[in-house]
Amino acid sequence: MASPITILKNNDLLFEAKNIQEAARFFEEYFNSSKYKYYDSIERGYVYNIPYYDGEDEYHFVAPKEIAANRRKELEERGHKNARRVWLVPANPNDYDVEGAFSFYDTIDWKRSFNYENGDILFIYVSGNIRKVRFKVEVIEGIVKDKDITYDKKFWLDEEKYKKSKEYDYTRIRLLDEIDTSELSLAKLRNYGLKGNIQGAMKLKGELHDYIMSFFEHGLTEGYYPEEVSEGLEEGKRKTINVNVYERNPLARKKCMDFYGVQCQICNFNFEEKYGEVGKDFIHVHHIVPLHQIQGDYKVDPIKDLIPVCPNCHAMLHRLENGTYLSVEKLKERIKNN
Repeated sequence: MASPITILKNNDLLFEAKNIQEAARFFEEYFNSSKYKYYDSIERGYVYNIPYYDGEDEYHFVAPKEIAANRRKELEERGHKNARRVWLVPANPNDYDVEGAFSFYDTIDWKRSFNYENGDILFIYVSGNIRKVRFKVEVIEGIVKDKDITYDKKFWLDEEKYKKSKEYDYTRIRLLDEIDTSELSLAKLRNYGLKGNIQGAMKLKGELHDYIMSFFEHGLTEGYYPEEVSEGLEEGKRKTINVNVYERNPLARKKCMDFYGVQCQICNFNFEEKYGEVGKDFIHVHHIVPLHQIQGDYKVDPIKDLIPVCPNCHAMLHRLENGTYLSVEKLKERIKNN
């Protein structure tokens, strides 16, 4: 089946190809080079959103989401050379509080010690007194431009290392999953092919790759929480309400769900009970503390500050009534009385 591919140059439309062969032929003529030089770049580009660079110019390849997703699955199941790369990366908790950062930010700008690319997976091994693989993250921007870098000083515990960090190149990552188990300790990893200590980033392959991968089954950012909450329809236009960063943070959401479960804490609706397998683990999370009360150094408490709610109750909590928002307790009472 043909896969239509749109080619963008510096975010402007350059060419629309019917398939990867036509896209490669276009580049062959455009650059006066061999078309075979571009097949891998085009495929990895539309599958993982990896840009292709020629001098100062940036080229993006875009295919329909379903086609890109199906091809990604094929590449990874076959262990194809164009499949995403997987890395084991160390983090020193005495230098940088990586767990604290993931509890606060949607994404983290991470030192680009290797040529990480969009779609790469990093398993973060936390050294110091922890000495375990704790986090699975995805690279969403292989290279972060200097003007866009977030240095997050509050999570650097070593002042000198923080100053030094401003000289680094950065990659942007987002959290996919986290786990805390002794089965991913340094001693256990050595039983599955790890040699020596984890001093720097290394590509994961073979038995060690399969062992670590087997512990990370969940996608904390997939399917549970939208970027915004639908408020309803008005004059044919969909109105939306932005959901704040604390409701989207994957680590905080996971801890909230681990404590409360996935049933709406206001109306008791459970998606799996109603819709079966397709509704399993689906729920929104609401941030109880009003945004105007949050200070710059605020750190979310997943148990006290967040609560699982269904999309309907979530939307009602974000609506103003006589200039104020309904509290969780008042909405519960209203549902009970009605």
